Amino acid sequence: MTQEQAISWLQQVGGALYHSRRSQAGHAAWVAVVRTPWTGPRRGKLIIAMGSTMQEAAAAAEDQWQKFWQDPSDALH
Repeated sequence: MTQEQAISWLQQVGGALYHSRRSQAGHAAWVAVVRTPWTGPRRGKLIIAMGSTMQEAAAAAEDQWQKFWQDPSDALH
């Protein structure tokens, strides 16, 4: 996933991307946050995915999103 694809996917699903400041050790973290839609009587779930790059965080969130849509009744428990 490229940076453009990560941003585009997050925009499509109404997600957000956050970046931590670098620590003294030089490490930074990226966090992608996405809410799944309501499915019938069930409220949406919040997906929080982290990565060392924007692409890793977005890809991890997308993986969880895809798992949710494969079986919304069982996913993300």
